[in-house]
Amino acid sequence: MTTLLSALPRLARHSWLLLLLTLAASAGVRALPIDGLYSQEIVVQNQSETAREQAYREAFERVIVKVTGERRWLEHPSVSAAAQRASSYVAEVSYRTVMLERRIDVRFDQSLIDELLDRAEIPVWDRNRASVLLWVTVQSDDGRRTMLGSSSEDALLTQARAFATERGVPVLIPLLDLTDRRLVSVSQGWQLDTEALREAGERYGADSVLAGRLLITPNNEVVGLWQFIFRDQVHVFDHVDNSVETYMDYPLDEVTTRLAEHFGLVLSEFEQEDEVRLRIDGISDLASHTALMRYLESLSVVRDVNVSALRADTIELTVELGGTRHHLTEFISLGRDLQPVNFAVGAVNSDLLHYRWTRQ
Repeated sequence: MTTLLSALPRLARHSWLLLLLTLAASAGVRALPIDGLYSQEIVVQNQSETAREQAYREAFERVIVKVTGERRWLEHPSVSAAAQRASSYVAEVSYRTVMLERRIDVRFDQSLIDELLDRAEIPVWDRNRASVLLWVTVQSDDGRRTMLGSSSEDALLTQARAFATERGVPVLIPLLDLTDRRLVSVSQGWQLDTEALREAGERYGADSVLAGRLLITPNNEVVGLWQFIFRDQVHVFDHVDNSVETYMDYPLDEVTTRLAEHFGLVLSEFEQEDEVRLRIDGISDLASHTALMRYLESLSVVRDVNVSALRADTIELTVELGGTRHHLTEFISLGRDLQPVNFAVGAVNSDLLHYRWTRQ
């Protein structure tokens, strides 16, 4: 995906990212690697130095929010000071015009941004990001209730798609086909039935589920109750806004912050070293062995992988880590390829982690 996305013209990337999220949902893929975290496009009035410097600052702040997942870090003294000299972090710029609108595309030096955040001990959210299945049930002022799916033309979903692109979060929107409607009825969606929503999340392979029931009043005010399901935790919150067009930013920001807090790591933590043994079932041929090795080597926390034993359809590996075994299990939990056998994610008490390879 990385190669294909980077090869597309910039004009097509927005639409292509949304297509990827839809395909990922239907294919049951969990975390998605997000590209472009250190780049940002800004609308400018002209190509003057004043306009350019202002665009650099705005782009810098948006990139910090994308990379960390949290708006609060913009208030950190180191970040706010760096924003005033944002041009010193710029690696490349280009201009283009779309529908008579002039835009500047700013790409920042990743190593400089990472160094800034590391010195400030601000966690960075890895590009392999937890997916969020968004399940919304709306009641209009005439009392009718409707669930919103990927084919719905609705301002709430338009906002959700824009948020996914702007913040680098894999937001999955259900198809609402017959299978979905058997899993979650309109009544269950309105009641925020946790078990039904968990089953829907499993169907889409989502790492989390954000479900909301929204009442839209005659004066266009939106009153909503939300439920965020992640692992074995359920977080309930409400949100009221006087406009449908601005409503979705708050609930999506709420769950993005929670996921960033969970998965974000101060980069210097990767300077820690650890070693762990993995026993992996389901490795029955050369193709699965090769796929497993490539998968493990793609994880940013993994430094080296060595085979220590081979038996029938089981392989044992010694894995050297730039980080801790807890980091490793969290990264693995973002995919569907390895399922834990002898432990629960987040409760790692053994030197031997037992998984089953499930990739078809």
